[in-house]
Amino acid sequence: TADGSEIFSSDGIVRCAPSPLLCDDIREGEIYAAGKETDSWNLPDFDDSDWSPVIEASAPKGDFYTADFEPIGEYRLRRAVSYFPVEDGYIYDFGVNTSGVPVLKIDGIPGQTVELVCGEWLRDGKMDTENIQCWERLISGYGDIQRVVYICKGEKGEGYAPRFSYYGCRYVKVKGVLPSQVTADLIRFSEQSSVMKKIGRFYCSDEYANKTFENTLRSDFSNFFYFPTDCPHREKNGWTGDISLSAEQFTLLIDCEKSLKMWLRSVRAAQREDGSIPGIVPTAFWGYEWGNGPTWDAALTRVPYFLYRYRGCRDILEENADAIYKYLDFLNSLKTENGMIEYGLGDWCQIGTSEGGLHVTPAVVTNTLSAFDICDKASRIFRVLGQHERAGKADLLREDFLATLRRVCVADIPPMSPNCRTQTAVSMLLHFGIYDEAQKENGARWLRELVSGAENRMQVGVLGVQSLLRALCENEMVDLAYEIAMSPDRVSYGSEVAHGATSLWEWIHTFKSGTNEVSVGRTRSLNHHFWGDIAAWYITYLAGIRINEGFFDLNEINIEPYFPDALSHAYAEYNTPFGEAAASWQRTGKDKISLFVRVPEQMHGRLVLHDGWSAKESNLLKTGGNIFTLEKGVK
Repeated sequence: TADGSEIFSSDGIVRCAPSPLLCDDIREGEIYAAGKETDSWNLPDFDDSDWSPVIEASAPKGDFYTADFEPIGEYRLRRAVSYFPVEDGYIYDFGVNTSGVPVLKIDGIPGQTVELVCGEWLRDGKMDTENIQCWERLISGYGDIQRVVYICKGEKGEGYAPRFSYYGCRYVKVKGVLPSQVTADLIRFSEQSSVMKKIGRFYCSDEYANKTFENTLRSDFSNFFYFPTDCPHREKNGWTGDISLSAEQFTLLIDCEKSLKMWLRSVRAAQREDGSIPGIVPTAFWGYEWGNGPTWDAALTRVPYFLYRYRGCRDILEENADAIYKYLDFLNSLKTENGMIEYGLGDWCQIGTSEGGLHVTPAVVTNTLSAFDICDKASRIFRVLGQHERAGKADLLREDFLATLRRVCVADIPPMSPNCRTQTAVSMLLHFGIYDEAQKENGARWLRELVSGAENRMQVGVLGVQSLLRALCENEMVDLAYEIAMSPDRVSYGSEVAHGATSLWEWIHTFKSGTNEVSVGRTRSLNHHFWGDIAAWYITYLAGIRINEGFFDLNEINIEPYFPDALSHAYAEYNTPFGEAAASWQRTGKDKISLFVRVPEQMHGRLVLHDGWSAKESNLLKTGGNIFTLEKGVK
């Protein structure tokens, strides 16, 4: 219709016939029978007189609005780095764990059935898909997900690429082909994701860190199909906790603001009258009673916060302010008699445990700390928008949580509440500023003892690791932070790389000595992004690029680097809305460093140094290039 008048109607015109696409499912895969194709069906003079009337279906429900975000696209067509025979077919290895679709090209035989199965890892030279099966399927022995079946027409060079599904994998197993049909180009892999640009970069003298940065980017792209998902194979769900944990790295590494803006619209649509949101968005009414809580729900505040801080997206603050304010009432309703919040998920995927929900730090501690942080960020958002009454309410709730945390978690330090004697709890208390100045030194000493007591190993989950690395740096322990994060001889990001990781894993595994066999639990998803905050730490702490850290000056850029002894140089750049910012440092001698900083036009700031480092030059940054000569121990 146009202007109230009908222009064209499909009623009684549209007809249908059986499709060669016999099955399609976003997780299960596709079945395509090429012999059932109808030639020329889409040409104007096609005779459809023997086709059937269509079956009427209900119109789609929900709000109707323009999908203003990046489309899905191919960014690389990979050839296999190797392929080899196995008992039931051939395995093609594409070298990295990524996402997209396998592309089949074959000189087919009429009726020949070719099956492709996509998987992440090999066990004893054979593909093992156990780590991406749901539990019900695994115990029933039903079969593989991520499966493409193509029934040949019998033509030279025919083939198929799935159109209604996508897959997360490194390996593709091909079944049903003859040895004469097996070539290097039988299967290629089309890497796909939302079409986004890289806007943040980092490299340094440590290849373990460089590989970890690459793996973070790969997992970020692999899990961005219109909106971020937890993994590209098993679930493909928009877990709010995963997105919250990755919010800073997303906005530092890729230009994803359109997609995140659209996802936040879905979050608002899923919010209930009481202010609660589900643990996954979109949801089929699941996740309001389990799978959420402050640590997961923080996505509603953290995503707009970082999109404004780094990208200047004021409209996203405006669009979500009402939902954030509404959520504060829900948050307040969760408080128990002692002021803490016992509801919600905790420090997921704790290192050294076998299940996601098994964590050392009680969820009541991490959820209350997350509630404090939500209020703090909400207050800043409301003040930017000039909504001072709302900001005042957020401030009161924040101060209430602060007083509760100091009373329950900090008052007796040392020895401190038993619930808070963990790396996660102490580092969050330090990084969030819960300790007052008189207690801070004790908290830092306690954190050092907790780490050294674990033989300089991380004992945190996806929540704790973010505060742990920051708190160690902020309390003059940058060498310890780098050691526990990157040393390949212990459970760490470096250990993942040493064991062949080409993407971020759902779990930082502990391995049996000298093997790739995990010693706790079982192998999980090998492509999750929620450990990827390490990339944000590289850029903002090791290189020191800090943008709009106070949240009220989009033009502010400070350089605040840390210099672990394990590195001889480091470089990072970030494409701000005003141009490219960069920081690069190189050791030039014992306790001497040369630092270069590039500041975009319209931006201003200063150099901030720690751990006894000082600069010969003025610490004020000027537009363009800045060169500093740094020395340690010289005033």
